[in-house]
Amino acid sequence: MRSLWLGIIVAHLLPAGIAPAQAEKPQAIITLRAWGVPDGFGVGPVQEAERQIMDEFRKRHPDINPVSPTGLKLPGEQTMDMVPMMQIAGDIAPDVLYVNFRASQTYIDMRLLYPLDAYVENVAGVHIENGYLLSTPEYLRRLKQGPGWPLIESRVLPQCWEVMRRQRPDGEGQHIYAYPVGPVVTGLMCERLQFAEHADEGVQMSGPKDWDQMLEWAKLMTDPANKDYGFGVNLSEPASTFANFLYAAGGQYVDQDEQGNWYCTIDSEAAVEAGYFWARLKYEKVIRDGKLVARGVVHDISGTGVRCAMQFTYLDDRFLQAATDQTKGFVPVPTGPTGLQRGEFNTLMVGIFSGLASNKLKRDAAWDYIQFFDGVEARRIRVEKLVEAGLGRFVRRKLLEQFNDNGRYDSVIRRIDPELERTYEIAFAGGVPEPYGKNCQAIYTELKGPVLAIWNNDDIRAAVDAGDKQAGKAIIRGIFRRAAERVNEKMLGNFTPQETRMRNVVSWSVIVVTLGSFAVLLVLVMKAFTPEHQRNLGGWQFSKYWKAYIIAAPALLLIAIWMYWPMVNGTAIAFQNYNVLGDSEWVGASNFSAVLYDSAFWYSLWVSIKYTILFMLFGFCAPILLAFLLSEVPRGKFLFRTIYYLPAVLTGVVVLFLWKSFYAPDGMINQVLNALVRLINYLPGVEMGYFNEDWLQNPTWALFFCLLPSIWAGMGPGCLIYLAALKTIPDELYEAADIDGATIRHKVFHVAVPTIKILVMINFIGAMIGAIRGSGGFVLAMTGGGPVTEAGGATEVVGLKLFYTTFGHLRFGVGAAMAWVIGAMLIGFTVFQLKRLSNVEFRTAGTN
Repeated sequence: MRSLWLGIIVAHLLPAGIAPAQAEKPQAIITLRAWGVPDGFGVGPVQEAERQIMDEFRKRHPDINPVSPTGLKLPGEQTMDMVPMMQIAGDIAPDVLYVNFRASQTYIDMRLLYPLDAYVENVAGVHIENGYLLSTPEYLRRLKQGPGWPLIESRVLPQCWEVMRRQRPDGEGQHIYAYPVGPVVTGLMCERLQFAEHADEGVQMSGPKDWDQMLEWAKLMTDPANKDYGFGVNLSEPASTFANFLYAAGGQYVDQDEQGNWYCTIDSEAAVEAGYFWARLKYEKVIRDGKLVARGVVHDISGTGVRCAMQFTYLDDRFLQAATDQTKGFVPVPTGPTGLQRGEFNTLMVGIFSGLASNKLKRDAAWDYIQFFDGVEARRIRVEKLVEAGLGRFVRRKLLEQFNDNGRYDSVIRRIDPELERTYEIAFAGGVPEPYGKNCQAIYTELKGPVLAIWNNDDIRAAVDAGDKQAGKAIIRGIFRRAAERVNEKMLGNFTPQETRMRNVVSWSVIVVTLGSFAVLLVLVMKAFTPEHQRNLGGWQFSKYWKAYIIAAPALLLIAIWMYWPMVNGTAIAFQNYNVLGDSEWVGASNFSAVLYDSAFWYSLWVSIKYTILFMLFGFCAPILLAFLLSEVPRGKFLFRTIYYLPAVLTGVVVLFLWKSFYAPDGMINQVLNALVRLINYLPGVEMGYFNEDWLQNPTWALFFCLLPSIWAGMGPGCLIYLAALKTIPDELYEAADIDGATIRHKVFHVAVPTIKILVMINFIGAMIGAIRGSGGFVLAMTGGGPVTEAGGATEVVGLKLFYTTFGHLRFGVGAAMAWVIGAMLIGFTVFQLKRLSNVEFRTAGTN
């Protein structure tokens, strides 16, 4: 009863304003799409440490939930550079972006990064008024006056500042656009077991001292029969490996003049010297017991079951994860011919996406994440986890000493290999920052061709065989000179005013001719599809055919929305320096100039033409030939049709990767060829070498082998279409031909072919256009456009070139201009096909 009265009293009091205290409103959770968030599947102490760091961050910042960004992942060497661009283009941009040295200037020019000056100054404990107007040395002098400078100094090495703090896009001052989360330098990783096997031949685990000793040891450890090679190279990005030889020779890929303009220096004498040693790695003969064992000591590090005695690798300034593999050792890079011991210096850097400029709450959360990711507490957690796992001796001494509370890590510090610390010291002292200038995100791609061209040049091979260093260097000098000219024009945009005017005149002339051609061809198409009697009536005759127009309206509307409206927008983009974040500027015909004067574009078009010719010879003709053969098979037609159609049942991905395994050095192609070689070698006096070819890395055969899987999988379905057409030919025609004494050849070419000619012609034009437009997907999965020669990618068809340009590098304006140029070339085939269709009369079977 008492509780009842208490309830009544409370009910009367509530409306009067006396209410129980409300629960505190929960704080909104900020979902932060950030680079570096670990997944839940990694196994090992490093992965466990990363997950514990994230758990600690979430505990300290319960209102922030970092998640890993997602997006399309691309195969090949361009993945790392392209994925952030693809995510931005798809409107799923990370809030915390990974910024590598090469792409940093491009990100800044595209205004993708938010300036971090205020955040860094807050950490230092100073406020620098108009700091963006100061030079970097003066800005750092002011920054060092703050009490928090030691926190910054512990994370930011001196080489980082020239990359972190850059000129604003408008040229008015400088900002800090990225922050380091893990400096790395290049060292030489050695295979301990291979070194031990050749220790009695003078190979020492301390590593080669110079280039000559490196090559000498590499020869000793090369034995292709056992899949042993002296030096491993990442063939998907060879320019990155070559850079370390270039730096040791005293050269660089790019440099700045006094006005701050970037220019390519690959044509320097230091680069030529490095290039000749690069050629020796590939071409010098390995002779053992008087027999040729191998030509060259290099192999792709991605090869399965292959051991590479030496290869360049990154040494992390915090923890050498690769050293946990007890079969590996690490030494400084060998000295070059001038005595320099230099390698690449790099840093994992992150920045805040500029799309958060108006969202201070999320922007601050992004900075909190960046600060914590490699901050003091994160490093403490990482050190604890690694020491607990018995990997403390691979942690940098300075970190162990920093967190050596009460001597807890004394025993670990005593077990640190002094040679490993020495390797770090030498590597960081000689670290040369990776190229970071204008458009340098493409520097390795652009120089991949000339670097690999040295390895695909018979004249250079002959010079190495003859020991004629000057002749070899002369050829390499020419390759690098042409490469420097191309990079300076295409990538860095270094033109004289006269060249710029001429390019604009040519571009506008092409635009006018293209638009005029489209107009004329549109009139021709309309005329071709308008019957003669309809032209005399004139007008659209809405009153007579209004029902037909209503029925066709939805389809026409959808076509207009999804095809013609994007085409109109694309036309506008072709004349802009388009920015996905807005503020696009009109640039006139510059994008068309970039396309028309891009030798790589024309080379990709030539590759597409070769691909189309091969496809028409094999992919288009094979189903027709097969259909004729199957139509003449006396028994088992159903069985043969089933066998030929079965490949079409497999998904495209399965087909492509199945054939990729066939082309590998240990794949089916080489196995079959080597079986034939064994048989031939039984003949007296014959001793042929065995095949160990990676066929997709062979510039001569790569394009055909990219095409072969699609021919194999598409031949069956195409065959059935033509077989069905052949079944419509009346038997009376064949009987009449037999009476006239016609042979099989006469019946094929005088009865069958004329009957299905229209079907063949329609498919011919469609297949040709489809081969040019649709080949990019197959090539992307097979090779990504490689292997690369001096001229360009041996399999980089124009569709793939367009994809990389537009979505991989966010050059939408250039991509739109490229699409229009390609469309202008293909429109003639389309009109021809439409005119042929306009003359075809389709009738149902049995009608006259």
